Amino acid sequence: MNQSLRVLSIAFAALLAVGQIPARAQYATEFVPAKLIKEGKTSTTIAGSGKVVVQVQVNADGSHKVTKIISSTNLGDNAAATEIANSSTYRPARRGTTPITAFYDFTLRFSGRTVVRSSSESSSSGVSLGGASLTPAASQVAALIRSHQYAQAKSKAQMELLSSPGDDSLREMLGVASYDAGDFTSAAAAFDKVATIGAQFRSAAAQSFAAAAVKGATDNPEQSLAYAQKAVAITPDTNSRFALGVAQLANNDSAAALASLKTAHDMAMADSKIPLASKVNIDAELLQAYLANNDVQDAQGIAAQIKQLDPSSTAGARAMGASLLKSGQAAAVAKDTATALRDYDQAAAVGDPTIAVTANVLAAFAIAQGAKPDYKRMQSYADKAIALQPDNPQANFAEGIALTAQWSSSHDDGTKKKATDALAKADQLAKAQGNEALSLQIETFVKQNLNSAPSAPSGNGP
Repeated sequence: MNQSLRVLSIAFAALLAVGQIPARAQYATEFVPAKLIKEGKTSTTIAGSGKVVVQVQVNADGSHKVTKIISSTNLGDNAAATEIANSSTYRPARRGTTPITAFYDFTLRFSGRTVVRSSSESSSSGVSLGGASLTPAASQVAALIRSHQYAQAKSKAQMELLSSPGDDSLREMLGVASYDAGDFTSAAAAFDKVATIGAQFRSAAAQSFAAAAVKGATDNPEQSLAYAQKAVAITPDTNSRFALGVAQLANNDSAAALASLKTAHDMAMADSKIPLASKVNIDAELLQAYLANNDVQDAQGIAAQIKQLDPSSTAGARAMGASLLKSGQAAAVAKDTATALRDYDQAAAVGDPTIAVTANVLAAFAIAQGAKPDYKRMQSYADKAIALQPDNPQANFAEGIALTAQWSSSHDDGTKKKATDALAKADQLAKAQGNEALSLQIETFVKQNLNSAPSAPSGNGP
């Protein structure tokens, strides 16, 4: 085997190791709104019958403040409504299991000089438990939920179901307990076994199905699609439509996914209550759908909109970059080096540092696989990657390969020293990251190339 073949064969092995295109981001899009836990009281005299809607900002730590009166049919009731809202306690909104700051629209109805309480606002989950037809075992679980003992409620429900597997009200309580605990996968599994979900549990079930669909899209696309379809059937809102689009993309139904995500996008943009981060997530997934349908122009438009919504977000750039990396790899495998380098250059320019590192490393190895490798150009790509991420072992390996090939023709001791240093650093970084396969490739390359007499590369491929 001549020197060139040794260089290129190892380079190809490294290409396989490096060429892990960043996976499509899995977004925690399940938005669970803020909920009333306990209604406060008022010492202010109620003026009379009417309805007052108070906007309350509920912070991620559970603290809150009244921001404004949204509407009122009896201005005399505003002071009492404000005092009640201020003295109430709330559960923060969540994105996945992470509490976030959001607004809660507190509707207070007054009849005469009393407050008419809504049963839908009496429990921690916003799910009416008291009005449901519950078996004795399910009622015990409901009591644990009301006291916020969700883990105990789940355990109790699971234990009781062993002896009463046909108790749908018990399964519904298991779903509610899991939902309140932020375990949407378990909640969806529980609700999925209920023949007819009660009206008071349908919102929690829909949110659970949607969240579980998004979370499981990659690992279990068929289950994801089934859950998303259930979510839409129960509540065809923005969240459910989004989950359906994610699931359809995971099942390679790109046309249907595009339709679902367009709908979710339009609904989100028309709803001022949906947080900015959710809108960015929806648009990032819509961008993926456009790319899956080979609509680059509209994908670029959505990427620009993401940047407009949130200038700090790299979601659009990352999605565009990942698509370009994928097409670049396909070109590289087909030995179309010019097209591969064009795609990699475009990916590096989208503005996401992680994408740029991967693109430059892949470009370096694509050059090494060409019919007539330009090792100085290969080194320039490796240099770009190292400048962005000095501790990237593949980038340092590419640098070492390029320098070794240059030394094989120049016989320059200084070049050999640089190659040795780059490869030693690459090996050290690979071992530090637990990448034993890459470390073995590097060490094999060193033995076959640096530890043998140099000879001019023939330019032949492997």
